[in-house]
Amino acid sequence: MYLEISLIILGITCLILVIFCIPVLLQLGRAAKDITVTLETLNQRLPTILKSMEDITANINKSTATVNQGVQYFSSTINRFNNALGNIAYDVENIVPLLMRQPLYQKIRNIVAVVKGVRVFMEVMMAKER
Repeated sequence: MYLEISLIILGITCLILVIFCIPVLLQLGRAAKDITVTLETLNQRLPTILKSMEDITANINKSTATVNQGVQYFSSTINRFNNALGNIAYDVENIVPLLMRQPLYQKIRNIVAVVKGVRVFMEVMMAKER
């Protein structure tokens, strides 16, 4: 008796389980169909998408090459300018000491000293008059 009751309960449980699984299986079938449609659409559009990505990559590579070329040109210009300034500074360092030894520079230095002395003398004289 107990065996028959437990078999009936087990059978009813299996039946209920099958009844609840039917909607899940139907939903899985619909989802599989939707996935198939999506996959077919993706397979159709994928070559176009890949071609667009290749074009974008080619454009980016061209732009990068152009920018790199501009940077190299600008860098070479700056290097030439830097070399020119270095040469000018070197020349000034070599020429200025030679100019300072010339008699004209010494005369100018003496004249500047005399002018400063006269100016100080005049300031002192004007201060005494006040």
